[in-house]
Amino acid sequence: MSTRRSLGLVLAALAASATCGGVAAADQPVITAKLSGTAGDGGWFTSPVTIQWSAPDATDTSGCDTVTLKADTTGTPVTCHASNADGESQSTRVIRIDTTPPVVTAAMPDRPPDANGWYVRPVTVSFSAVDTTSGLQSCTPVTYAGPDSALASLSGTCRDVAGNVSAPFAFALKYDATPPAAPVLRAVPGDASAALSWAPSPDTVRVQISRSPGLLGAAATALYAGSGSSFNDSRLTNGTRYSYTVTAFDDAGNASSAAISVVPEAPPLQRLASRSSNHRLARPPQLRWRAVAGARYYNVQVFRGHTKVLSAWPRRARMLMHRSWLYRGHTRRLSPGSYTWYVWPGFGRLGARRYGKLLGRNTFVIVAA
Repeated sequence: MSTRRSLGLVLAALAASATCGGVAAADQPVITAKLSGTAGDGGWFTSPVTIQWSAPDATDTSGCDTVTLKADTTGTPVTCHASNADGESQSTRVIRIDTTPPVVTAAMPDRPPDANGWYVRPVTVSFSAVDTTSGLQSCTPVTYAGPDSALASLSGTCRDVAGNVSAPFAFALKYDATPPAAPVLRAVPGDASAALSWAPSPDTVRVQISRSPGLLGAAATALYAGSGSSFNDSRLTNGTRYSYTVTAFDDAGNASSAAISVVPEAPPLQRLASRSSNHRLARPPQLRWRAVAGARYYNVQVFRGHTKVLSAWPRRARMLMHRSWLYRGHTRRLSPGSYTWYVWPGFGRLGARRYGKLLGRNTFVIVAA
């Protein structure tokens, strides 16, 4: 092999070695980009972005000027071209900007109010929103569990994919988880009746009364519902114990109860008075009793043993007996013996026969003169 040919082979080998090793590629321009802005989530920016290109080895560039992107964008490509004697390079960056937080559009409680527009136990409110650029990521539910208030409120926010958080969205509600104080009861027994009264708490709006035993053989019966503070139960059986439960409700439907028992009984008869009452008398007595308001007359009935011997209607609260009188067409005499007498008040016209309850009874004894 000649010397000239050998030198050509060596030069060709060196040229091939330079091309395969990337020496020429390494001499092409190297492009870098510096991005300035507020980084959000998932590769998004939440502020305007400034791109500064650098290609120090380039002799010619295109699109490599510093640029600032301000508008929201789901993806804007920005490309820098650079070249020199050894070749050219290109770099592209895709910029995603979302500077706008989501807008909350609605709040949705997990159930309607429990009563009369009030919630009486914790309620969880979820929120919904829209986001036109990066899209909605999540909304955080909020639970309200107090304090009690007719003007309660809670606020919720939503977050988009870029990391922007919405302004708080308020949800107003009425909340009352506290029952009213139990009513303070008082029961006064009467003749086949019971008078109930109670002192309701300021937040009580209505009460309900039930009684045991109930009506017509029922174990219990609801007798009253309303906003009053007293109730009179009649047509009871004297000597029977009745239990009453009074339940107080507030406007939210919270309730508290108190119970009381009472035994109705007939009042003892008034001990009517007579001159020398309950003594042995030799002359007719004068019968006396307590006057009743509104009574226009009284009915006095006198018995000797089990036989009625007199029925009279004096207008005053006293009556003088006589030694003899006419009763049912027969002359009656105040003969020796034991007598029992009773008095009822009368109202209205005498002929109306409208009498009140028995005022009482007493006795006297007539002896021979």
